Amino acid sequence: MKITIAGAGAMGCRFGAALAEAGHDVLLLDGWPDHVVALNTHGLTVTDEHGTRAIRIPARLFPAEKDPADLLIVFAKATATAEVAEAAAPAIGPETLVLTLQNGLGNIEALLPHVPRHRLLAGTTTLGTELVGPGHIRALGSGETVLGGLGPPLHAERLRATLAAASLVVRAAPDPLAVIWAKVAFNCVMNSLCTIASIPVSALALYPGFDELAGSILDEVAAVATAEGVTVDTAGALALMKAQFDPAASGHHLASTLQDLLAGRPTEIAHLNGAIATRAAAHGIPAPANALITQLVQLLEATRGRRVASVHP
Repeated sequence: MKITIAGAGAMGCRFGAALAEAGHDVLLLDGWPDHVVALNTHGLTVTDEHGTRAIRIPARLFPAEKDPADLLIVFAKATATAEVAEAAAPAIGPETLVLTLQNGLGNIEALLPHVPRHRLLAGTTTLGTELVGPGHIRALGSGETVLGGLGPPLHAERLRATLAAASLVVRAAPDPLAVIWAKVAFNCVMNSLCTIASIPVSALALYPGFDELAGSILDEVAAVATAEGVTVDTAGALALMKAQFDPAASGHHLASTLQDLLAGRPTEIAHLNGAIATRAAAHGIPAPANALITQLVQLLEATRGRRVASVHP
């Protein structure tokens, strides 16, 4: 397939690498000039359990050229989805499938003005990946990608087979909205708490009150989801989180929100806990835990560069 990836961050590059190595015609689109130059000059450097290798994948800065792809995968931060969708629109032709595997809520709504509903697919991925620097990613642990179509299930099965043939663990789901909300529930706990505490995923296991804290966040997420016609399995979400504490899974991984904070990038908190708090207010549902977490992460963003690392001046 001819595949364009809009948003060549950690996850976009990881999928791009897998698809390129499987023989697909992949193009990476991004807005970071140094990253694009490094990709085109040295190839994509991938560090994983097998070592480090370079993969030749062409890259270019946004906007896309008017050259429709068979598949457009959107991996931009949720804060930039509308802008990226506009910049990537020239790559969307009359037969192009569009897949979003982004974190947070609101991405589908931002993409629908650019692609018919029957050609839009959505889902999630739990592959632990870090952007080390321009043109370089580190792949950590294993994970699963789950996707579903807003239209005919045939498209979802076609993409499932394509990704599976690229050595990605993937399954198709009949209800992509349920999948997205489950990932939102996961990230509203894991991403946010790891960011506030500035710890890797596995360190959460050290806190004896984790189940109670996570439960208070999850109950609010589930209440908002129910108000919007989606069921969130809070017990299953908690079990999935605790499974990530294992270093063999993603225990050493730094949550993407924490990576953004440390790198000085805007976080997606407004599309995670912030979206829960906003939607809860619209439905008349109390969500104090998610509202407070949103404010705490925004406080960390506003005070970058003023961290106290020692009692000594």
